[in-house]
Amino acid sequence: MSYQNVVKQAKHKQEPLKENRFVKISEREDRSDIPIVAWQPLLNNSYLQTWKGIILNKGVTEIALYPTLLYELQPKTIIEIGAFNGGAAIWMADLLNMFDIDCSIYSVDIDISLVDEKAKSDSRVNFLQGDCNKLSEVFPPEKLAEFPHPWLVIEDAHVNLVAVANYFHNNGLKKGDYLIVEDTNKYMWEAWGDNWDDQEEMEKGSQKMDELRSWLENYENEYLIDSYYQDMYGYNGSKNWNSILKKF
Repeated sequence: MSYQNVVKQAKHKQEPLKENRFVKISEREDRSDIPIVAWQPLLNNSYLQTWKGIILNKGVTEIALYPTLLYELQPKTIIEIGAFNGGAAIWMADLLNMFDIDCSIYSVDIDISLVDEKAKSDSRVNFLQGDCNKLSEVFPPEKLAEFPHPWLVIEDAHVNLVAVANYFHNNGLKKGDYLIVEDTNKYMWEAWGDNWDDQEEMEKGSQKMDELRSWLENYENEYLIDSYYQDMYGYNGSKNWNSILKKF
């Protein structure tokens, strides 16, 4: 295929419009076209990735997928559960600025002392200390009701997944909003294996896909997997299996 034909076909515009883009969890498998042996070299040095000198702990495919999704969604509110050191929030803020999207970002962590000082000094992101076991203390329902839509809610804390999903489901997620659950890739957790220091976190992480599937089975007509992003790099070619979700 020639470059001219690729441009003419404009697949990047056509593919999102395909009829079978949004899929129920019952129609998906927990597997990836990227084999398990590839995940360790893909992720071993993810902590060396930086944005403005701040660690950007995203998978290589997520670094490509998020900008495309942000531009399509044009979110007005982003809620990130699990701030880590703030790099991802600053990265998203810069992408939003580049796309001229007016959006408020709230990034929550149980210990924001770990957030990089450069990130904390950026007024575009609201870093909030809070426990994802007590989200009502961080985001009371009346406060969430004031946040403009569309929303992008990102769960990246690896703690209390079902309760977090339920909280935002019951307190604000509307048709057209997105919910992304990070790190549901079972191959990834298996590849890390014994190299992960916190075995309790390792165990919780490896269970995320099972927990998400169980939750989605109760709402499979309301939260559909966006296969355009989910399968951009092969079936579940991401750290996030079956977890890029659009609310219907």
